Amino acid sequence: MGDNVDYSTNPSDGSNYAAVVAALVAPLSRGTVSIRSNDTSDAPIIDPRWLTHPTDRAVAIAAQRRLRELFATKAMKKVVVGDRAYPPVSIGVETDAQLLAEVREGFNTVWHAACTCKMGKKEDKMAVVDGKARVFGVKGLRVVDASSFALLPPGHPVSAIYALAEKIADDIKKDPVVV
Repeated sequence: MGDNVDYSTNPSDGSNYAAVVAALVAPLSRGTVSIRSNDTSDAPIIDPRWLTHPTDRAVAIAAQRRLRELFATKAMKKVVVGDRAYPPVSIGVETDAQLLAEVREGFNTVWHAACTCKMGKKEDKMAVVDGKARVFGVKGLRVVDASSFALLPPGHPVSAIYALAEKIADDIKKDPVVV
């Protein structure tokens, strides 16, 4: 999964085309980021675990069904030039399992990586930072970006990131740490 788009299939007939897609903007699936080795030049092991939460799968299937309804409308039938061509498994797909396979085949992200260093209470095994963005067990280090979100807010995250940064900046001004 991931960026499965095969750009070699872009139209080469000189025509203009459009696509309608559904986006899972507030996923509940949780992945992992692990240290590969003690060598800092080794990339981490990243397992996004996309579509592992049952709600994410249900929403993705419902979205695929809704897109089909959209394309079946009288207004859309006027502009649709043929059967869907991407992903290639689309023709004859009807069951939830088939629709989920279709989603997995054409899945892509909206590139808002987040929630890898969850903010929470120390007792929460998934939490990495406290409410003032301080990393548990590390003096003088804070995480002040979307990685500290417990859940990604629906829509573009930039305003929530700005709000977090302003809040943590105020916390730092009130209680500066000199290392």
